[in-house]
Amino acid sequence: MKEKLSVTVDRPLVQFLDSLPGDSRSQKLEQVLRRFKEVSEDLELRRALAAHKDPEEEQRAHAALRDLMEEAAWREE
Repeated sequence: MKEKLSVTVDRPLVQFLDSLPGDSRSQKLEQVLRRFKEVSEDLELRRALAAHKDPEEEQRAHAALRDLMEEAAWREE
């Protein structure tokens, strides 16, 4: 079930949102939030696993995730 929101956003963020692929601002914002949630959950898991990893390996994983996020932000679905 979806809920209606009313938000006030800085103009540069609105311009960024408008530049993303999608049919409406609502659809674009929902997609951005969904991706942010996925990345946040992934980072949480990576932090939990970090106790068992080499710190350099964790830095490489964060860099790879950052690259993936940047690529995903511009990919059309």
